[in-house]
Amino acid sequence: MRHIPGAIALTFMTTLAAAADTPPKAALVPAATFADQPFFSQPVLSPDGKTIAARASAADGKLRLVVFATHDVGHPRVYELGDASIVDINWAGPGRVLLTVGTTTDFYGFKLPVTRLLSIDIVAGAPKLLDPKSRGLWAGEVLYSDPAGGWILVASQNDIGTTPSVKRIDLTSGGVTVVEKARDGVWDWYADNAGVVRAGVSYSNDRWTVWYRETPGDPLKPIRSKVSKDDKGAVDGMRFLSGDNSGMIITNSRTGRFAAYHFDFRTGTVGDAIYENPEVDLTSVIVDPITGVVSGITYEDDRRRVKWLDKDMQALQARVEKALPNAEDIILNRSTDGNRMLIWSGGAADPGAYYLYDRAAKRIDAFARPYAALDGVKLSPVTFVRYQARDGLTIPGYLTMPSGRPDRALPLIVMPHGGPFARDSWDYDPYVQFLASRGYAVLQPNFRGSTGYGKDYVEKGYGQWGRAMQDDVDDGVDWLVKSGKIDAKRVCIMGASYGGYAALWGAIRNPEKYRCAVSLSGVTDLPGMLKFDRRSFSAPRYFREWQKHVQGEDKIDLDSVSPLAQAARLNVPVFIAHGEKDDNVPPKQAHQMVKALTGRPNVESIFYKEEGHGLAKKENLADFFTRLDAFLAKHNPS
Repeated sequence: MRHIPGAIALTFMTTLAAAADTPPKAALVPAATFADQPFFSQPVLSPDGKTIAARASAADGKLRLVVFATHDVGHPRVYELGDASIVDINWAGPGRVLLTVGTTTDFYGFKLPVTRLLSIDIVAGAPKLLDPKSRGLWAGEVLYSDPAGGWILVASQNDIGTTPSVKRIDLTSGGVTVVEKARDGVWDWYADNAGVVRAGVSYSNDRWTVWYRETPGDPLKPIRSKVSKDDKGAVDGMRFLSGDNSGMIITNSRTGRFAAYHFDFRTGTVGDAIYENPEVDLTSVIVDPITGVVSGITYEDDRRRVKWLDKDMQALQARVEKALPNAEDIILNRSTDGNRMLIWSGGAADPGAYYLYDRAAKRIDAFARPYAALDGVKLSPVTFVRYQARDGLTIPGYLTMPSGRPDRALPLIVMPHGGPFARDSWDYDPYVQFLASRGYAVLQPNFRGSTGYGKDYVEKGYGQWGRAMQDDVDDGVDWLVKSGKIDAKRVCIMGASYGGYAALWGAIRNPEKYRCAVSLSGVTDLPGMLKFDRRSFSAPRYFREWQKHVQGEDKIDLDSVSPLAQAARLNVPVFIAHGEKDDNVPPKQAHQMVKALTGRPNVESIFYKEEGHGLAKKENLADFFTRLDAFLAKHNPS
């Protein structure tokens, strides 16, 4: 811990960030350096500002929760979680952590992902399962937490086929009381600042209805929204901002982009915008821990940004950004009194550092750089780019150019993201930086169907697997070739999950464009994936939406764009990797693809016995990088 008093505090932050810009090491950076796992992530400050809870990885790849005093980072309490993954971390009072974890359950022979809620008294010890009788796919969305840490309200399914009910859970005894029964169609519940369930949202044929009660004890009544003629869209959040009927709603019904608006719960009227971005979705709202009013908005265009509505926070944010330019400077969370703040600063070419700021003492402590192995390693610059697809649609993305090489006639790895209804961001990505360290440029296109750019952009991806979504990827390659930055004869395609599908399909569809393909945890059998996913959703509406996303309204022949069905056409070198415990994309799909390619030259594969969807263990990621390095050196040398 380093303490920097008074006026020089933020100047030190600049010095610390600059330390990461030391000259590159003379020797090639080992693959294991880029496989290094952060010693903690997802830190959350306690309500009193004295303690931090965070996610940590053990040497065997299993996850742990670590809890440490802000003045003593080096001596954390460690809580073992076995094979569970950490989905979310919250505090219930200053002495208890609420942990949402992900695991799997067996459902008629299928391993399905589920979430559960744990409580950890940071003094008493072991994690305790809350609402143990719940048998749904997801359990424990925290709607309200008693400031003293005595009880919480959670929404959870009782079983796999029901909508959630709302339960009050006593955190000392573990006692569970149902305060709101499950209601058909209502998947989202909302409580006010006093812990009273006031509203739920149901959907029917793309229309949403708010079920609302004005005072405790009143029956819920349906309130049709009055936002547009057809009221289509979705609700992503609500908040009661006072004791009356006024509040805030996050919806994309008005413009197609998620934004925050004033909302009258009694009439269903969506009022003036609190914040509305002309190009991208709002990602979250920040609520003042003392007043309960909306004090800030976060969104993401080329990078994550915050717009503070509170003038004091505006001034603080400006000071931080002046001291740490060209970075994402994010206030992650604050103590209840607003005095202590946890700050992260970093970006695509800087894995970042965490800081603790004390407003009253006017000091800032830089307490951790979670990727210690990368200290002193110069990473490659990542820039935001836009290009035109063949139909005129503007495609945003990120371009990484290898340090120390002229920006002309470079070899390229195009790397479509997973999801596919997700997006790439201006974040440190070990895969990208590893490839750049080997001399490759890397293009990450946010093709149509990517989230964050509004409903219309997402819907342009419906039914476009292997078609227009793939066109967007190919068009990015053509754009770079035309610019002269890329050698058209030295391009490979690589991705994970949906990106793995896009890599395999790109090599099948356009072998003249790609010299090789790499798929990690990739989808190979689209009809099989739909059948698998159908069992993963407990509500028919979700399955119908997913089916529409993949097949489209005209219900295309999925075999016509499925790598497994078209495996005979795959003639370029291919490298397939998959985890044997993957519960998102069944490993059977990768095994079937490898079998279908038996006898072909230049087909490599590796299956990791203990890995799930992706590679979590350092040694496995290092092994993958080493194999990838050799594969690319053979088939597309830099």
